[in-house]
Amino acid sequence: MDNVDLRETSGVVLAYLGDSVWELNIRKYWISKGLNLHNLNKKVKECVNAKKQSELYRKIFPMLDEKFQMLGNRSKNGNIKSFPKSCSVQEYREATAFEALIAGFYIENRRDLIELAVNLCVEEKRNEVKVL
Repeated sequence: MDNVDLRETSGVVLAYLGDSVWELNIRKYWISKGLNLHNLNKKVKECVNAKKQSELYRKIFPMLDEKFQMLGNRSKNGNIKSFPKSCSVQEYREATAFEALIAGFYIENRRDLIELAVNLCVEEKRNEVKVL
């Protein structure tokens, strides 16, 4: 995606892309673990929801370099029109920022950062802290 400028693209538009990238990566992770369809769906739902994504955003944000932190802040404060009842407004804003970050990682070909987020979600790499 060479023609997408992270500084110019709307955070909400990036979150739209990041949502699909995130779900695909979570599905691939759990499929690789050999789960049946019922268990796959259960595990995917644990990672693909606003509350969990908000939690992941708060974990990963301090580890990121300034470029991605700026993207996260801009996306969190973006023009979001409606909010679900399943989470708070802040959680939904942070989840939107998380999805925008996933899109940013994807666009910048930072597969390592997507994998870090996946691993944080499934709690395999809890203590990996460094500037990325």
